[in-house]
Amino acid sequence: MDNKEQRPVVLAVDDTPQNLDVVKGILTPQYRIKVATNGPAALRIVEKQLPDIILLDIMMPGMSGLEVCRELKANPRSADIPVIFLTAKDQTEDETEGFELGAADYILKPVNPPILQARVKTHLALKQSMDSLHKTSAELARAKQRMELELNVGRDIQQSMLPNTVPDRKEVTLCASMDAAREVGGDFYDYYMLNENELCFCVADVSGKGVPAALFMAMSKILIRSRTKDEKGPAEIITRVNAELSEDNPECMFVTVFFGVLDLSTGEVVYTNGGHNPPLIRRACGEVESLRDIHGPVVAIMPGEEYGQSTLHMKPGDVLLVFTDGVTEAMDTDKNLYGDEHLFDVLQAVPDSGAQAVVNCVNESVAAFAAGAEQADDITMLAVQYNGS
Repeated sequence: MDNKEQRPVVLAVDDTPQNLDVVKGILTPQYRIKVATNGPAALRIVEKQLPDIILLDIMMPGMSGLEVCRELKANPRSADIPVIFLTAKDQTEDETEGFELGAADYILKPVNPPILQARVKTHLALKQSMDSLHKTSAELARAKQRMELELNVGRDIQQSMLPNTVPDRKEVTLCASMDAAREVGGDFYDYYMLNENELCFCVADVSGKGVPAALFMAMSKILIRSRTKDEKGPAEIITRVNAELSEDNPECMFVTVFFGVLDLSTGEVVYTNGGHNPPLIRRACGEVESLRDIHGPVVAIMPGEEYGQSTLHMKPGDVLLVFTDGVTEAMDTDKNLYGDEHLFDVLQAVPDSGAQAVVNCVNESVAAFAAGAEQADDITMLAVQYNGS
């Protein structure tokens, strides 16, 4: 495209050819000029090709400039084109009506060349700025729509990976909850019977947000489940999962994991903590303890890492609460953190030591603390209550 074709288009509308010649003489060096000697002709030109700006005489036979402006502003295609009225000194009473119709400016006849050049340049610059703003706004709207779609997909993935049935065993009571943040993360919990006497349970938190985190979460959960069939204990399972997730991880995503195996006949829990928040156990007598053993770093970052494991003995009535950092890092409106001590105190004060009561009390406490502050992360908990064999 040559420079001539790149110049802005000015449509001049006037029933006096001499006035059009004056406008062309003033503006031709900088702009491409199209002319019309009456309103209908102007509207046909606009319909065929939108100009960048319109100079419009008010007093024209048949269809006045005000009527032309009304037609232009009523048409969505031409509504944003700046209209500058050219008016004689005795037509100033029409200015108010013109501005009400959407005119951008008025210039008095006879036209002063520097004023015409300056007004046209200014209103073209304003239009370009508005066009750019509209384009940016449209791009932001599309980006928001894509983000909302991604969030919905992420939520669907996240919810589909959660267990929807609880093992029907009198020896154990399970209660879980996950309050997903608007920006979907990668929290998940899982539980299933490994054999007749052993219950596997897991709580994990994947780094990042959106679909990538949800997909990494799904991969992590599937790997953990599949490796429980092949390996001997939690340490071996998490070591194997870490090795596989670390193999092809260009985005350096990671997952914190607490994985345990409860022997329903004895109450013994063998567990591995890979960089996860230390769980709390509320004993049947009301005492609360923190399981502070950490057996390795977050999973999927360090290939070759060997994870350890620890043993916990649960008695009838004991409740083990495993949670993600969305609980302790929940914030109030002043950006204060909920904190580990707060959670510890709430667990001590739970009037009923059952798994359901523990989860409900913590959720209510976190919600009251946040007091309407926007939730930044998923809030996930799994309570495992041992009832005895």
